[in-house]
Amino acid sequence: MRREKLAKGLLIATAISTLTIPIGVDAVLLAQGHMNNPAWLPHAKLHCAMSFFAAASLGSAALAILHVRPTSDRFSMGLAAFLGSAFWLGLIAAGFWPGTSYGFLNDPVLGNVQEPQLGGIAIYPNVIAAIITIAIAAIGYWLTGKEKLIER
Repeated sequence: MRREKLAKGLLIATAISTLTIPIGVDAVLLAQGHMNNPAWLPHAKLHCAMSFFAAASLGSAALAILHVRPTSDRFSMGLAAFLGSAFWLGLIAAGFWPGTSYGFLNDPVLGNVQEPQLGGIAIYPNVIAAIITIAIAAIGYWLTGKEKLIER
């Protein structure tokens, strides 16, 4: 039972981070580099806003699953883990799209923000947040153990 509570707690933390961090960081803390950036075309802002709503939807769906399930079966916990980490998987994948960047080098509003480096490799806070959130979801799912059999 204790392991199940820890698993659910980790998945709740993942869902809440997905629900709050993208909007809090990109719409509030870094609004000048995103939604309020005069260099961005309205259609680019549309896609940024879409990512906010996607993150909120994914995080909310994960929380709903974690709240309404009377038992923590492996399928439901796997679905909650996926929903809670899908946005972050997308963030990592999006950085491989040609012409995108995880950072703010040569940004017309924020300036030339140099990311910290480790051994000559840039360390991007958004990628680190994604990796941590995905890891927490994976650990939460792993802790759910074997699927419970539910009689109908």
